[in-house]
Amino acid sequence: MTFLALLLAATWRGEAPLWAESPATVTGTVVDPAGKPLPEARVVLSGEGVSPTRALADAAGRFRFPAVNPHHVYSITADLPGFRGVTYDDMVLEAGRMRVVRFRLAHPGDRDIVALVTRDPFPYDEFLHGFGTRFGAQLRVVNLDREPDPVQAVRRTRAERPDLILGTGLRAARLIRREVGDIPSLLTLVTDPRRYDLQTATTCFLMSQPDADRLLDRLTAVLPGVHRIGMVYQAEVSSLLARDLRRAAERRGLWLEFRLCHSPKELQPALNSLRGLVEALVVPDDDLTSTPRARDRITAWALKYRVPLAAPSPDWVDHGALFSYGASYERQGEEASRLAELILRGVLQPSDLHVLRSSEVQMAVNQQTARALGVTIPADLSFDQHD
Repeated sequence: MTFLALLLAATWRGEAPLWAESPATVTGTVVDPAGKPLPEARVVLSGEGVSPTRALADAAGRFRFPAVNPHHVYSITADLPGFRGVTYDDMVLEAGRMRVVRFRLAHPGDRDIVALVTRDPFPYDEFLHGFGTRFGAQLRVVNLDREPDPVQAVRRTRAERPDLILGTGLRAARLIRREVGDIPSLLTLVTDPRRYDLQTATTCFLMSQPDADRLLDRLTAVLPGVHRIGMVYQAEVSSLLARDLRRAAERRGLWLEFRLCHSPKELQPALNSLRGLVEALVVPDDDLTSTPRARDRITAWALKYRVPLAAPSPDWVDHGALFSYGASYERQGEEASRLAELILRGVLQPSDLHVLRSSEVQMAVNQQTARALGVTIPADLSFDQHD
């Protein structure tokens, strides 16, 4: 027993807290909207059951909290006179890991607009270019597809209290709906927001899918003799548009042939099944048709079988569609910027808009396709000419 006691005494180092063996580290930066460091910014780390710890940002805007107990949930705040303070709550640390927190402090009078973007499936670059023509440097873009933790990225945005959040894409819209309830948010590039439980008192939608009556008005204006119309679409996301089109067609005495696709591999068979049955083809902008590959496949089929194609944007017309009934993403972004300006000025609240259908139209006609199909465009129509 004496030998065992001596051995234990020689090897026992005493009892230490578990977290002391593998503490966490919290570090980061504090900068202004232009990315310039904010030296002397005060950063406070606090949590339930632990005393607040303070640090000052150095000349490069950096701060550091070493040896932090990871077994607590923390809040971290940065502030500096002349700037709006920012607090990030519910921060969870991991033993032995470093947590990086980047603060961006704005002046109280600065206008701050944040775009939270996901590509699912629509491309947002042109849309943001159109939106940015009005707001320029006031717009910040957070690409949630590239964030290691998109939920935390949305929570950080909410903590920064921007004046307006612009959401593009369904995943971005869902995260904004779940994590942001007190900041005006304009949600866009969602195929049909009526399908999803996304609406709150602070959110509104700019819907790009067309009004069914207006779409058929444009189609029959270009092709006044058409009676049998085909449409291929993604079965889940464009079903409400298909329903609306059927009702609008019935009021006009038109016949619609629908082909529902659940995946891209069903597109070609769906098109082939319409051969000889329709006098025109309508394509919505949805998850099935939004890729260049789908666009090229559909336009090639329409040209091969001499079927006039009504497409969602002028880009399709450049690739062979007969005409477009909707606007480009850039024009939709410009329209969204006008709505955002009204919200920022307090003229409208998001609850006043709810779901607003885009009113932008770029009627473009491919004259080469028209000649190949033997279609004469009525002289009284106003449109952009594409060759």
